[in-house]
Amino acid sequence: MEESTTDTIETIEVETASWTDSASASGKGVLTTVEGGLGAIGRGTWQFVHSLPGHGAVPGFALGLGAAMLVGVGELAVGCFTAYVGFRIFAYGESLTEAVEKAIKFEAGKLEQKEIDKPVV
Repeated sequence: MEESTTDTIETIEVETASWTDSASASGKGVLTTVEGGLGAIGRGTWQFVHSLPGHGAVPGFALGLGAAMLVGVGELAVGCFTAYVGFRIFAYGESLTEAVEKAIKFEAGKLEQKEIDKPVV
């Protein structure tokens, strides 16, 4: 009887470089890293607009103006209303519903004077 000999082939494991290596080496996924970067940008933008709330009224005005132009109502009135809502959100840290409520009261002339004279935080 003949004995058969089998040759063993040794394989060498080769690690390839990947664009995700730096993110995966730290134990974080790529999306987590991207999310963290976007969160930092968002926080920086919020802090900037909160310190200068007049600048926060500009995107509010643009959003309201665009929506009003789409529907076809008084663009300037809607733009000013949404600008004031944006200002209240960024200046006083109010929620959207609270800012809209106070903007409606302001338009109707029923907003308290102490709320109108409230200093920017």
